[in-house]
Amino acid sequence: MSKSMIHKSFTYGGAEHRQYLQQGYTIFDRFLTEDAIEFCSGQVERMASQLHDGVTAEAMINPHQLGERWFWELATDPKILDMIEHQIGPNILLWSGAVLAKPPRTGMEIKWHQDAPYWNVAGKLAGGIWIPLDDVDEDNGTMSILPGWHTKGVLPRYTDPDKDFFADEIDPKVLPTNCDQIKVTYNLKAGQMATHDTMLPHYSTPNRSDRWRRIMGFRYMAADGELGDKIYTSYRDGSSFPRRFFLVRGEDVKSHGLPRSPFDH
Repeated sequence: MSKSMIHKSFTYGGAEHRQYLQQGYTIFDRFLTEDAIEFCSGQVERMASQLHDGVTAEAMINPHQLGERWFWELATDPKILDMIEHQIGPNILLWSGAVLAKPPRTGMEIKWHQDAPYWNVAGKLAGGIWIPLDDVDEDNGTMSILPGWHTKGVLPRYTDPDKDFFADEIDPKVLPTNCDQIKVTYNLKAGQMATHDTMLPHYSTPNRSDRWRRIMGFRYMAADGELGDKIYTSYRDGSSFPRRFFLVRGEDVKSHGLPRSPFDH
């Protein structure tokens, strides 16, 4: 699209930032325009139709590194970067993005966990951006979070020996006994957005409905952080490719020689 995909009413100011700091998350009633919802949905449908045999639509990782310019343009929209700068300062790296799609009657339950301990990056990490392209609720696999629990540090983990995928979860013994009463569930409409702290415990349910659950997510960090390696699998052909860090605003303060775009040649 030639114009911004973000709705003109979207703002991240002092009140929104205080909510993010105190509770670990903020939800926005309007984020994508109606045209952008339709456009992005079409792009995700196309991507899902191109899946390599054996690759699931649940994790189409870093499409901007695989030629999806539209995804990159949204991730680097100045309105998003203004919000990220408010959270972590002026020197910003985009290091991860994904389309997380659960087709009807598919997917698995992802137990309570924190994201940051798995990532092999460190420093100032911005809140994850979570944008639904479908109306989401617990029937079609939305996410729930524990408000305020982002301040408790890395919580003890338990490994389920019977699970091959995402076997780690927060040790249930350290979670509050009233999780179901205090959790906030992302019952969001298509085109809304939530941002949540990388240490905020959260979980998601399988898609038990006849509807899709398609989410876009972006991850950012301050440019003076630690840039660890990670290998991803291409949803298109099953090949492996390394994570790359892109300087999307500000200065390359550690002189890593970071590129500003995956499309610069």
